Amino acid sequence: MLAGLAVFEREIFWFSQELDNLQRQYFPKATESVLFHAHALHVREGQTVEEPWNELNREGRRELRDRIFGILRNRRAVLFACAVEKRLAEARKEDAYERAFEDLASRFDMFLSRVNRQAIAQGMEEQRGLIVLAESSYKKVIVLLGRRLRSQGTRWGLLHNVSDVPLFAPARDTRLLQYADFCANAVYGRYHAGLTRDFDLIAPKFDQDAGVIHGLSHLTTDGGCACIACFSRRGRQMPLSTS
Repeated sequence: MLAGLAVFEREIFWFSQELDNLQRQYFPKATESVLFHAHALHVREGQTVEEPWNELNREGRRELRDRIFGILRNRRAVLFACAVEKRLAEARKEDAYERAFEDLASRFDMFLSRVNRQAIAQGMEEQRGLIVLAESSYKKVIVLLGRRLRSQGTRWGLLHNVSDVPLFAPARDTRLLQYADFCANAVYGRYHAGLTRDFDLIAPKFDQDAGVIHGLSHLTTDGGCACIACFSRRGRQMPLSTS
């Protein structure tokens, strides 16, 4: 499972500022940048809570989590996610993380193509995008996959609007990757644990056009899945009937 957000360059400062403000409010004694990650805010009462999250009680952590999801919902950003069912990946002999990355790269490129068509129609400059991921054990694999996708394209076609290979950065060093962690946690909760509260807060932000959801993909063996991604896909495939 992989998730993230697309943000226009001029919006990055404001997203960062929002988390900086929350840090000053909730952790006024912190002398360094606090790494906001969703797992720390989901720790149940009675479980060990790491610093500085142990300064907040359960209600405080829930309030902070809601405020972060509120930023994602209200600021200018477009969300993307791909949830891959383990059984499906195994049946296809695919690595779930690699499959999710290829899926998101394609969806991000298609989103930019749509943005650029509108820009051209309005006499404005076209946009190009960068993909930045949090450093992880998948870095070497994704670097190689990114190079292949740049030169050969995805299984759906060439990438026209991604201007470089994937870049990597420590999540602590960039607030946008911290927001991406919250997106991923919400999607994971929805598809792997049936927890919908956080997911429902950000669901309207997934890339969509003309009522069709493009930014969320659910790869599953369940042909009758009724999640918003699967329902939207079946709607596109359903023939139009008239009387």
